[in-house]
Amino acid sequence: MDIMILAGLLLLGGLINFIWEPDAKPVHSLAKAYLMIAIYLALAVWILFFAGIKNAFLLKALNILIHYGAYATHLVLGYMATNIFIRLHAKYGASNDTLLPSTVNITLWAISVSIGNSFLVATVGKSTNMSIMIDFFKQSGYAIWFLYFIMAMETVGALGILLHFKFKAGKFASAGLVLIMLGAIYTHWHNHDPFSDSYAALTQLLNLSLLLFIYYLEKQVARKLSDTQIYII
Repeated sequence: MDIMILAGLLLLGGLINFIWEPDAKPVHSLAKAYLMIAIYLALAVWILFFAGIKNAFLLKALNILIHYGAYATHLVLGYMATNIFIRLHAKYGASNDTLLPSTVNITLWAISVSIGNSFLVATVGKSTNMSIMIDFFKQSGYAIWFLYFIMAMETVGALGILLHFKFKAGKFASAGLVLIMLGAIYTHWHNHDPFSDSYAALTQLLNLSLLLFIYYLEKQVARKLSDTQIYII
C-alpha cells in the first residue's frame, strides 16, 4: 500500500508544477529545505533502530516522523524533478537560469542522502539479524557467501551514491542496486512469499528510478551550460 501512496505523491508533486509556478529562487529554497529534511530523517532512522530507545512514546513519535516525513519528501521530490525537467526544456533553456545547476545539485544531494542511508541501514539491519538472514538465504537455495556478497554490494552501492559528487559513481552504483532489488523481488516470487514481502524492494526500485532520472537531468544541465559557454566564446 505504501508504494502506491509514494508513487501517487510523486505524481502529485509533478502535477503541482502546473498549478504553482514560482520564480527560480523559491524553488531553490525548497530544494535546500528538502535536503535538510532528508538529513534529519536519516538521523531519525539511525536513532530509531540503533539507539536502543525503550520509551514507547518516543519510539512512536520517531515512527510517525519517519513515516510521514517519507511522504513529504516524495511529494517534494516529484515537484523538484518535474520542475527541473520543465526548466531544462523551457523556451530559453538552461542558459539564462543561473540557479538551475545549484538546484539540481541540492536535489541530487537530498535524494542521495535518503537512498544511500536507507541501504546502509538495511545492511546494518541484516548484520544484526544474521541468523534470520542465513535461514532465509538457505531456504531460498542460495549459498551463505552470497548473503555476504549482497551485503557488501549494498554497502558499496550506498557509498557510491553518497560519494557521487566526489567519484561520479552514482549512476553505476544505482544501476547495481536496481539489479539487486530485482533479484530480491524474484526471490520472493520464486519462494511464493506474500507480495507484501516485496514492497521494500519495489519502493527502492521506485526511488532508484527517480535517482537515475535526476542523474540524467544533472548531465543534461551540464551539457546545456557547456554548449552555451562554447557558443559565447
